[in-house]
Amino acid sequence: MTARLFFFALLLLILSCKEDEKPNENTARVSITGLELISAEVPDARILASTTWIHPYPTELRLVFKESQTGKSFDLSINPNDFNTPFQIDLPFGNYTYEGKSVVSGTSLAVLPITVKGNIQLSTSSTNLLLQGYSDFGLVTISKRNLSSSPILRGTQPSPLFEKSGFYYAYLKGSGLAKVDLSFSSGKKLRLPVNHLAFNHNQVQFRTLGDSDPDIFLPKDFPLEQRNFILSPQGYPTELVAYSRVDLPSSQRETSGLAWIQGRLFSINDGGNAPEIYELNPQNGTLIRTIRVEGVSNVDWEDLATSPTHLFIGDFGNNNGNRTDLRVLKIPVNLLLNQTSVSPEIIEFTFSDQVQFSNSPNSHNFDCEAMAYGNGKIQLFSKNWQDSRTKHYTLSENPGKQVATLIGDFDVEGLVTGADISLDGKSLVLLGYENNGIFSRSFVWTFTSFNGSNLQSGEAFRFFIGSPANLGQTEGIVFMKSPETKISGEAISLGGTSIPPKLVELDLNGIFTP
Repeated sequence: MTARLFFFALLLLILSCKEDEKPNENTARVSITGLELISAEVPDARILASTTWIHPYPTELRLVFKESQTGKSFDLSINPNDFNTPFQIDLPFGNYTYEGKSVVSGTSLAVLPITVKGNIQLSTSSTNLLLQGYSDFGLVTISKRNLSSSPILRGTQPSPLFEKSGFYYAYLKGSGLAKVDLSFSSGKKLRLPVNHLAFNHNQVQFRTLGDSDPDIFLPKDFPLEQRNFILSPQGYPTELVAYSRVDLPSSQRETSGLAWIQGRLFSINDGGNAPEIYELNPQNGTLIRTIRVEGVSNVDWEDLATSPTHLFIGDFGNNNGNRTDLRVLKIPVNLLLNQTSVSPEIIEFTFSDQVQFSNSPNSHNFDCEAMAYGNGKIQLFSKNWQDSRTKHYTLSENPGKQVATLIGDFDVEGLVTGADISLDGKSLVLLGYENNGIFSRSFVWTFTSFNGSNLQSGEAFRFFIGSPANLGQTEGIVFMKSPETKISGEAISLGGTSIPPKLVELDLNGIFTP
């Protein structure tokens, strides 16, 4: 055979060997065909979903295959967003564990970080592998409809949410509470608290009564919590979200008023209880200490208010309408903060428009459970059993006998049980509930540009905040760092179920300017 013929024969042999390369003997070719998120929830085929969310992932996922007996490891990097062509790796026969984790930084992301783990046994020349993944991030989406711009996620560095297919969204790490600033097409603004959970989808949308059908998500892999808010003609949602809900101790079963003084939270109980003020832990509601109020009884304590120098206790609950001993107790703040017993000065008063004192349980307009301090005066707001309005009165803070001056009234469409005014005196909030038995809903009324003399002077809005089953019977409200508030609810029995006293928060940013 000539040299030339030998060369061509060798070349033909080499080319034939390269044709259709295969793994070596005792080696398996693993083809990674896709990624499946692990979820306990199985989609209901009957759901008429309009949207299925496809998660975007970080573009690189580094997999490590480790053989169980030898401990030898093999690496493969893949892009989990694209399995049009399977990713392949050749591995010796054996039993393997595999693991991979996205490398990302930050607590709010446009992509879903994932971790994959699993086992695979290789004893044949080829095997397909579907990765099993999970994540410690959850998804928050907000439909774009009726919003004028991207919501802003609050935090140490506020940032806009990301955009995708008609939605604003972010992946948030862990379980917790996020706050998002919203700007509506109406020009109104609001701060929305969103409880987010790892490996869950929290979806929010805002609709007007004339809007088309809502966006309906198929819960494909993440368990879905979807909430629709209806926008009022004024452009605000008709509901707000109360959050950070905790149970109060049994000593606060009849909590009726709250005060916030130098970062410390105080509460009282209503009529028939001890004449005591309670300092509570603002985070979990536990009792820190008790302050005895000497020389007085608790006829029907209903609310607390504070001036820069004094705490006021409103002993003016008047369910029967026949009390002639209405009073406000005045206590120096410096004594309250440092002593376990205090002695009050007393403001005695009557209502300027009350001339009838007959016994009329829960069927009159001279009950009172709400008090605030603002514009140098004590501001009182009645609980009108008869017509579901509230009357606004003022008192001087000077001890002695007085007549509460009637300023005006307002249709609150329910029973007012608490009030507070921001430190700048411009923001007033009234707390109450509907008088509809077990079907009642708690609400807040917000009054902007309040001038201390007229409830009609600024814009007024009513927002529902939940049911007694979640909040108890809402009784006390106080501004913390304005416009964030604390609300307390006394224990009640509802449908045979005992609801313990509650403490929640409500953020009024956007409605009120901080």
